[in-house]
Amino acid sequence: MKGFGEFGLALESSEEHDKQIRPRKEVRETRLSDANETFEVTSSEEQEIHRGASSSSRRRQKYRHTRYQIQELENFFRETPNPDERERLELGRKLNLEANQVKFWFQNRRTHLKTQTDRHENKILREENDNLRLENIAMKEALRKTVCKNCGGPILQVDRSIHEGNLMIENARLKEELTRITSLIRQLSGRNSSSFATESSAASVGEARNPMEIIGLQMGNVAEKNLVSNDSPLILPPSRSEVGVVNADNMINVPEKTKYQDLASSAMDELMKLGHVDAPLWNRNMETGGETLNFNEYERSFPPLLGTKPLGFVSEASRATRVVSLRSLDLVEALLDANRWREMFVGMIGSSATLEVISDGAIGGSRNGVLQLMQAEIQLITPSVSARVVKFIRFSRQQADGLWAVVDLSVDTEGREGLMCRRLPSGCIMQDLPNGFSKVTWVEHTEYDEGPVEHNYRELVRSGVGFGAQKWICALLRHYEWLRALSSATTANNQLDQHTRSCLKGLARRMTSNFCAGVCLTGGQRWNLVSDAPARIMTRESMSSPPGTILSATISVWIPITHRRLFDLLLNKELRCMWDVLCNATGNVAHFPMSHDTNNPNSISLLSSENPVMIVQETTSDMTGSLIVYAPVDLPTISVMMNNGDTSGVGLLPCGLYIVPTGSEADGSMVTVGFQMSLQDLVTPNLITMDTINTVNNLVSRTVLGIKEIVRSSTTT
Repeated sequence: MKGFGEFGLALESSEEHDKQIRPRKEVRETRLSDANETFEVTSSEEQEIHRGASSSSRRRQKYRHTRYQIQELENFFRETPNPDERERLELGRKLNLEANQVKFWFQNRRTHLKTQTDRHENKILREENDNLRLENIAMKEALRKTVCKNCGGPILQVDRSIHEGNLMIENARLKEELTRITSLIRQLSGRNSSSFATESSAASVGEARNPMEIIGLQMGNVAEKNLVSNDSPLILPPSRSEVGVVNADNMINVPEKTKYQDLASSAMDELMKLGHVDAPLWNRNMETGGETLNFNEYERSFPPLLGTKPLGFVSEASRATRVVSLRSLDLVEALLDANRWREMFVGMIGSSATLEVISDGAIGGSRNGVLQLMQAEIQLITPSVSARVVKFIRFSRQQADGLWAVVDLSVDTEGREGLMCRRLPSGCIMQDLPNGFSKVTWVEHTEYDEGPVEHNYRELVRSGVGFGAQKWICALLRHYEWLRALSSATTANNQLDQHTRSCLKGLARRMTSNFCAGVCLTGGQRWNLVSDAPARIMTRESMSSPPGTILSATISVWIPITHRRLFDLLLNKELRCMWDVLCNATGNVAHFPMSHDTNNPNSISLLSSENPVMIVQETTSDMTGSLIVYAPVDLPTISVMMNNGDTSGVGLLPCGLYIVPTGSEADGSMVTVGFQMSLQDLVTPNLITMDTINTVNNLVSRTVLGIKEIVRSSTTT
């Protein structure tokens, strides 16, 4: 009889041959060699069962595969774990094995691999369960020891189920009240419209002066006197613009709305003065071309809208003015749209959202008087400076015909723990000029905690180069130059039509956004720290393309050369092989300049490489910094893009470098190197090995050493 592999299904002989055959599993010991795993398999072809002998005298012969056979089987298993019958026959002829022997070897190998994987996953789950159990015990102990701040006694723990039951009862009661009010309104809808309007007006003046009564009415908690008879004045629920719900737990009530409107008006007045008053309020910065605020003069001229500056905070404020090819109202529309605002300043804004529209502005859809509550992550592309998370109001006002202003002011600064920065009156003033241009004056004023900022970046941030007005103006100019280049046939390379240019720009924009999110840890992605020396290595799970575990490695180093000079050296095709250790780009396939100025380095390119892929690369540079971002893209994606297809779902793993000046131009530059790569074989991010960490650190070190070698060679020649 034939055996069944490692589990050794043997024939049980007995005196009665018609008894049922019973299988018996025999687990063999696994022996590991240096490069291969050797399995002892009991082959039924070699078993001999001696008739007439007792069960204790049975003997079985074992077939041991040779090292060559095991190596060939392992190699085939890596490519095809489940071979079909034809493949098993061919492999058996090649290795002088029967088809069943090959079949049972693959069955045992798959079972062994699954057992190992299950054992490892079970170990991880047990460890996580133990950690959760310990955390639960610690939290219960902390709650047990909690004392009341007023009386010093223990805090009584309320039964959660009872609390939830009370909430459900109250919710049902409020729904019933709301139904009664709705029915009452429908009954009154047939009354004379003028009489109804008069009564409603009287109610709004007489009965609804108390803001808490308005909020109570919004939730269905109506005073009993308003439900007695139809002759009683009716209080109508306020509109959404009057009571703006941020979320289920935070409502903007009427006093807060009034407070925000007063703050917005005061902030707008301050912005207009900051935009039009020159010396002694502003000092000219000869290196950057912008202006910095004279804080002594500022404190004498303006009352503090947000109170005194928090202890340990420092101030940075700057102003810049440029002429931009757009109408003022177009910029107002973009600033009031959170998504368009983020796309306009890609790389500077990690995420943005409009939490609530407090005021819709003037009647007729005008943007004059729009007041919004917003939140954003404002970032500098380096792991050495944390992103600024700010919650603020944004207010737009038309000052005159063709003159608009938009101002921001932080509103979450009172009593907030962990406050890192607050945004004082900041924004822009836009004056229309002839021929579709506008004069834009940008003002940035921020107070922030300097403690978490690394020393190499402190001067950069204080001077306003990192987050200041000059940086916002340069990004604004670049955005509108790109829009003009997209619609212009004379600026772009003749190889690319308008739709292809648009697809390429969208791909590059998403690539740059992903790179910045990986460096700054913004955009809502959940990263896990793996190692922080010498490079910071993070991992996250990816459910989209590419699936698996995404690894990000970043490091910032000082280089003794100006950022403009270093940017030019890194773009030299002859020197790229010294620092590009991942993609190995070789030459240009297509080039898309994003400006009419031929000397402007802002562009998107398609590069060839030594691998069967192409490289999408975006480069930007201005006086505040230079950026090079690139990512490999497979040839089918390039074909889809060239044929006007959709590439929004293509997975990108960007790499890049961001270069900023440190203080003056003579002080050198800070360079941030960032990689992202996919570890598709990694089940969870927690399973990353030291070999992988060492390999990633080696790639980062080779890139940094290559940059330093380029700088050394350029200074000696």
